[in-house]
Amino acid sequence: MSVVVVGLSHRSVPLGLLERMTVGEQRLPKALGDLMSRNFVSEAVLLSTCHRVEAYVVAERFHGAAQDVRNFLSELAFVAPEEFSDHLYTYTDEAAAAHLFCVAAGVDSLVLGESQILGQVRDAWDRARNEGAAGPRLSALFRHALEVGKRARTETGIGRGIVSLAHAAVAMADDRLSAVGSAPIQSTSASALSDRRVVVLGAGEMGEGMVSALTGVGDLVVVNRTFERAAALADRVGGRAVPLEELPAALAQADLLLSSAGGPGVVVEEADLAALPPRPP
Repeated sequence: MSVVVVGLSHRSVPLGLLERMTVGEQRLPKALGDLMSRNFVSEAVLLSTCHRVEAYVVAERFHGAAQDVRNFLSELAFVAPEEFSDHLYTYTDEAAAAHLFCVAAGVDSLVLGESQILGQVRDAWDRARNEGAAGPRLSALFRHALEVGKRARTETGIGRGIVSLAHAAVAMADDRLSAVGSAPIQSTSASALSDRRVVVLGAGEMGEGMVSALTGVGDLVVVNRTFERAAALADRVGGRAVPLEELPAALAQADLLLSSAGGPGVVVEEADLAALPPRPP
């Protein structure tokens, strides 16, 4: 029996295709059951984040399991195998373990050492155990990976500085605004944005991270497909929420848009921004 990982990540596939392959949280339990029903899969953990979709399985036959996972991903995302097969990576046994350790430690993240991935790995394992998909082999592997991830952050300097994509986005936005007169940001509290009106589109995990990084901003507006979720997030930080249909009006008054909206389709296109009325000097 071998441990096999088959996946896609920001390192291997264009972002647009990766977004199409991502599995929403509500679909994960059913997806795990589907993966476990495959011929060569006896244990499974499915790790799906903004930047990776990976299936960790225990299998009798390496090639059979790899084919099972490829077919599973195709059927799950309604994407033909030929669209993504060239972007897949596959590791087995020691290489699979080494890959998971790098993922848990934040070494394979878009932002080196980012902090969210360790919790996402833990959640993926917990979900698989709850669904009866993670057996002794994968549980031992994931338990060890979590230990590696914790040690990487306590025994090395990988966790220093900006370690989340949300905080990195705020820092990048500050750099842009600094070029047009705003004082440079001194920390991830975004105090240099105190005179700016910022719209955050999306109230999921990434949106929450950006809102926390924007503490102290002049006017913070949260927009989400589900207004109640936007309102709950805005209330926690002293901002305000507006319905999605009022997004154009909010953008017309905004200095900065930070978007992390999930789901199908594009919410804001370049043409929408170009059509906004000119801001007064």
